[in-house]
Amino acid sequence: MAGRGDIESLVELTRSGSSAAWGRVYEILAPSVFRICRKVLASPEDADDATSEIFLKARVRLGSYERSRPFAPWLYRVAANHCWDQLRKRRTRAEVDDGELELESLEDDAPTPQEAVLAIENRENLRRALADLDDRSRLAVVLRYYADMSYEEIGFALGISPNFVGVLLLRARRAMRKSLP
Repeated sequence: MAGRGDIESLVELTRSGSSAAWGRVYEILAPSVFRICRKVLASPEDADDATSEIFLKARVRLGSYERSRPFAPWLYRVAANHCWDQLRKRRTRAEVDDGELELESLEDDAPTPQEAVLAIENRENLRRALADLDDRSRLAVVLRYYADMSYEEIGFALGISPNFVGVLLLRARRAMRKSLP
């Protein structure tokens, strides 16, 4: 993975008109953006579409990015806002989505079949507990535990104070604990 300075340099090259530099930014950060989208949105296809749309939005809005701040959290804020908008649109259309079970391939030296079934059940239970959270709490949990962002970065991405991020995560963890078997 490229360092912060590398990404910032690529963003500056993009501002100067380099499409290749933006392609490299995409290569570096798209997997993280996809993981965020995948944990928030219903399906891998939705997450893939959202990732593409987020990078298009970010490219168009690159002029509003403040050079004094790290680029990745700014991009994650664009991602969080996009996912939030997608969730609101679904809610207004009254769509109910159970989400898809995310199955990871089992390797030859994988656990026993019983352990594999328990692991799948645990992931499904976790996915349901995450889905039961309100949108802002779900985004905060995803950004913290799947994107490994700090409270400050999450606060910046969601437009809230770092202290409130802590409160939001505490409430989300309690709610998830109650809903897990």
